[in-house]
Amino acid sequence: MLNRLGFCEKWRGWIQECLTSAEVSVLVNGSPTSEFRTQRGIRQGDPLAPFLFVVVAEGLAGPMRSAMSKGLFLGYRVGQHRVLVNLLQYADDTIFFGEPSMENVLTIKCILRCYELISGLKVNFHKSNFRILGSSEIQVLRFAVVLNCKILHFPFRYLGIPIGDNPRKSTMWRPILDKIINKLAPWKDKLISMAGRVCIINFVLTALPLYFIPFFKMPKKVVNNIIKIQRAYLWGGEEDSRKVAWVSWDKICRPKQNGGLGIKNIKLFNESLLGKWRWNLFHQQGKLWANILKSKYGGWEILGGAEDGHNESIWWRDLKKICGGGAESSWFARSLRWRLGKGEKIRF
Repeated sequence: MLNRLGFCEKWRGWIQECLTSAEVSVLVNGSPTSEFRTQRGIRQGDPLAPFLFVVVAEGLAGPMRSAMSKGLFLGYRVGQHRVLVNLLQYADDTIFFGEPSMENVLTIKCILRCYELISGLKVNFHKSNFRILGSSEIQVLRFAVVLNCKILHFPFRYLGIPIGDNPRKSTMWRPILDKIINKLAPWKDKLISMAGRVCIINFVLTALPLYFIPFFKMPKKVVNNIIKIQRAYLWGGEEDSRKVAWVSWDKICRPKQNGGLGIKNIKLFNESLLGKWRWNLFHQQGKLWANILKSKYGGWEILGGAEDGHNESIWWRDLKKICGGGAESSWFARSLRWRLGKGEKIRF
């Protein structure tokens, strides 16, 4: 794979030395044994492992391209522009997309088996799932038995993000609130100064939902609960008791140069991170993810519109509300500054 990706012979020699020259010893009753060379490549936890794994996982895309060119596998086409999606990979996570047919299922099984034999990697079928959208459970079960994997049930989690769940329900955000409360538990009985509590709020409590809020709009109830926990902790109160708040929360969330404490307003923080979707859609036109959203919903221009379209997801409708709703006086429109580039998108 390194050869096919264009790495020179010297570079491949360096990688080969890293894989074959390492020597380890084992502690037996506190005494190290004689050193021996590893036979199964690099050790677990080696910083080189994720980079090499991505290189090896790239070999899975080759058989898929061959199967597509020979008509052995039919991918799934999204939206009105019929954007083709057949294989998505992120590190050791792989998703196959295709038409629900036995030919596609057998092709996937053959590709995975050949990949196992060539690379030496093994597919963990206990963690693999299969699903057909809009089909009978009998057909789903029949295909899952052929692939030797479990049936996928909605909602499910992919890379830590809940897929198929409703972000407007507070139950989806319950794990985040529980994490915030559990993180505060060891610090409640400590004698921490006001500056220390501000640091904990900024770098711990605000950081815990950071994986969710760039993707989902937080419901008002969840925002109020997080602010309530932050406010009570800042003024030294418990969850069930309440102490006097000497300054309003809006003033506390101001920057330090404006008289505040620099604590992030979680609502505005959430909206600004969601606004980056419209920004990235404009600047990354032509990427696969941008083409899919443009084919399904209409692209970055539609994010400025106020009207709801047909068959739009809750996520996309929330993005449209966040990104201005078509009003020129919206926060997103006021934040934009146009600069002339090639002139292809500007009418004189």
